[in-house]
Amino acid sequence: MNKDLKFSLVTTVVTLGLIVFGALTAVLH
Repeated sequence: MNKDLKFSLVTTVVTLGLIVFGALTAVLH
């Protein structure tokens, strides 16, 4: 696995995580 692909994958996972976290926060509040 090359470096750029791994970085893209990590960025995607982090972004999705933030979106889910934001959605849960909005629902709870």
